[in-house]
Amino acid sequence: MIDDRFTVPLYTVPSAASHLGMKSSRLRDWAKKDSLLTTIDAESRYPRLPFIALVEAQVYQELLGAGLSLQAIRTGMAKVREQLGPRMLARGVLAHDGRDILMNLASAGDPEWTRARDLQGGLPRVIEMGLRPVTWDEQGIPQSVQLTAYHDADVIADPRIAFGQPVINRTRVRVEDLLSLFKAGESIDVVAEEMDIPPSSVESIVRSRNRVSTEATRR
Repeated sequence: MIDDRFTVPLYTVPSAASHLGMKSSRLRDWAKKDSLLTTIDAESRYPRLPFIALVEAQVYQELLGAGLSLQAIRTGMAKVREQLGPRMLARGVLAHDGRDILMNLASAGDPEWTRARDLQGGLPRVIEMGLRPVTWDEQGIPQSVQLTAYHDADVIADPRIAFGQPVINRTRVRVEDLLSLFKAGESIDVVAEEMDIPPSSVESIVRSRNRVSTEATRR
């Protein structure tokens, strides 16, 4: 099931971090120190994260928001990657119970949920909130991901659209093109009219990017 979504580098660490609403240093740790992300060998100034890495990072953000600790994610996902490899984010195989990562090892039929960190099986019904931003193709492999850092703006990344660069859903408007207009001095209303999108979406995107830039400056 390995394809371009796993093997073609599309994002630098700083660009991916800006779309995820997190610091570059934290995403870099996830990629290097914690081995949480799929990476492609490349110099740091070039893209080294494939589409699937963006999906992985967004899922981890969701899991953190659901109350799982980074240690639980780090330990659990190491086991999940070991057991499932590239199938670890396939449809219906990953979940959580509010504390730990769970994986479904059943190849067909009813799910058989197993706690990843210690491979304890026979667990009851679980919460699958960690994969809410993901949509899958007919083979059950992640096809697009919603980038929730943009809040009210429905921003997705899909390798079939704009070479995987984040766009506003159901349009071809790239986030970076929108931000370029705003940075050039255009008002939110003018950008919205030019791009034919709601002003609230423009405002949400600008606010999210400004917040990330402010936090990076404070480091």
